[in-house]
Amino acid sequence: MKYGYGRISTDKDSQRFDRQEDQLKEAGCERIYLERVSGTSKDKPELEKLLSELGEGDELVCVSIDRLGRSTQQVLALVNRLNDMGVILTSLKENFQTNTPQGRFFLTIVAAFSELEVEMCRSRVRDGLESAKRRGKKLGRPRKDMDTAIKMWLSKEYSVSEICSAVGCAKQTLYNEIKRRGVTRD
Repeated sequence: MKYGYGRISTDKDSQRFDRQEDQLKEAGCERIYLERVSGTSKDKPELEKLLSELGEGDELVCVSIDRLGRSTQQVLALVNRLNDMGVILTSLKENFQTNTPQGRFFLTIVAAFSELEVEMCRSRVRDGLESAKRRGKKLGRPRKDMDTAIKMWLSKEYSVSEICSAVGCAKQTLYNEIKRRGVTRD
């Protein structure tokens, strides 16, 4: 039987399963498992469900090898598991199958390049953040005017909702700040 697996990383509307699902159907997958989880996460419940269904002679199809994992070690461990089960892995983007020596070799190279790409991206982000800090840029979310919020709260003239609307913070943020500062209303 031919199974398909698709994964996206975030809950953002910009990432959808449509493209992967269409490609997996076009490749002839009879059952398709889709999940929303980071590639670096070791916990992929839908992938585990799929693996428990696979048997000798089955084929697992993915759109791209990076859908299975982000580290070479993670991908190769999965491929070894599939090989032990007698399952063929097919990657549509990279155009290979693991039932040939060339396919297994190519998989190792592709997985290594995927991991390198992730590490290079992380490195660029770190370098950019450090450069911004050196130039005096403040990073992270802008700090809310919590001094004003605390003064409003202490005055007892405003509700928590009104205070939060005025300074643009969540109620929990205000409560956390009150607790952090140790202020009380008499």
